[in-house]
Formats: sequence, structure tokens, C-alpha cells
Amino acid sequence: MLLLAVALGRMTWARLLTRYPFFSVYLAGVFWRAPVLLYLRPVTSEGYRAGYWISEFVCAVLAFGVTWEIYARTLAPYPGVRRMARMLMSILLAVMGAKALVELCGSPLHNMGATVLEFERDLRVVQMLLLLGLLGLVAHYALPMGKNVLSIMVGYGLYLGVRVVSLTVLAHAGLVYNAAVSLILQAGWNVTVGIWCLGMWSYSGVPAPDHHMECDYERASERTIRAMGQLRSHLVHSWRSS
Repeated sequence: MLLLAVALGRMTWARLLTRYPFFSVYLAGVFWRAPVLLYLRPVTSEGYRAGYWISEFVCAVLAFGVTWEIYARTLAPYPGVRRMARMLMSILLAVMGAKALVELCGSPLHNMGATVLEFERDLRVVQMLLLLGLLGLVAHYALPMGKNVLSIMVGYGLYLGVRVVSLTVLAHAGLVYNAAVSLILQAGWNVTVGIWCLGMWSYSGVPAPDHHMECDYERASERTIRAMGQLRSHLVHSWRSS
């Protein structure tokens, strides 16, 4: 919590909270989770158990915003690609969130842990795939990334890997908690926040971009529109001929 407080304090001092709103909201959510759970103690109470898993669900959703923050900042000079990424990520989050909420509404409290862990694991896996896809774009088109965005991506990518492996181990073991796994997660989180503290110490703008990717996207969009138009004309002609 101390490292997280340092990161939030430094971002506040450097006026980065409003520059990276999704990332800031995620950090704030994780920070305030601890005092809320402390208020709900003892840990054996039903209120604490419900609060714990609800906060896990909320933090998992907020964490998805970190992935969008990375995409939004990296693809800011490419509005067409950015719109496509936003639509895809919105659909994925809506579908997975709706599925989890349906399961949670139909599950008693003692099944809440397994449902939330499954939702979080699936959501984290999707985020890993999205970040890998973005890495491919960055490598292929040599997209520029500022120090701030790069630190968010490196730190969060590291934590995602640790989190996905840990959640997978728990799922295979049929557990919702394990002391050793908890220690590994805490170590991974501390390293991640340390990376963020260094990378977010001051504002770093994004270098001037190259617009080759946007040109490729526009050409692909034009080809898709032409193909859909030809297919529609073919279907109309076939329908009139029959």
C-alpha cells in the first residue's frame, strides 16, 4: 500500500491523474479497497466475504480500463484504428461482464468466489491477448510510445502474467485462496507498482507518429466496403433472377 500511495501521490503532484484517467481510477480503486475491507472485518463474517468478492469483481473491471488506457494513448494519432479497438474492447467487456453478472445473480454467496475468479481469469487472459496484439502493431509499424505509457504497459503486462498463472493454478486446484499464491501475487504487484512509480514520476509526451498504419487501415476499410457492395449487388441480382 505504501508504494501505491507513493505512485498516486507522485501522479497527483505531476498532474498526471487527469492525463491518464482510467489508470488513475484503477489505482484509486485498489487503494481504497483495503480500508473498505478493514471496515468489514472480521474476515469470517458474511459481510466481509461479500465485500471481498464484490471488490475483486469491481477491480477486475477497472483493470480492463488500464488496457484501454494503453490502447487509447498509443493509438491516439490513428483515429480509425482507435475506434475499431474501442468497439472491440467494449463488446468483449460487455459480453463477459453480462455473463458473470448472470452467474452471480443466480449463485449463493458461497459460490461467489469461484464465479468471480473465473470472470477475472477470463478477463485477464483477454487483456493479455489484446496487449500482445498491440505489441505486434507497435513492432510492425514502429509506433512511438512515451515513457509514461511504456511503463504502464510493462508493469501491467508483468502483473497480468503473474495474475493469470496464479488464477489458473487456483482454478485447477479447486481453490479460491492459497497462501503461497497470495505471496507470489503480492510480490508481482510490488514490482509492478515500483515500475509505475519510476515511469510515472513526470509527464512524458508521445513522439511524433508515422501514419502508415492509419493509411493501411483506410485501404483495408475501403476494400471491405467495396467487397460488401459487390456481395450485396450479387445477392440482389441472384434474388431478381430467381
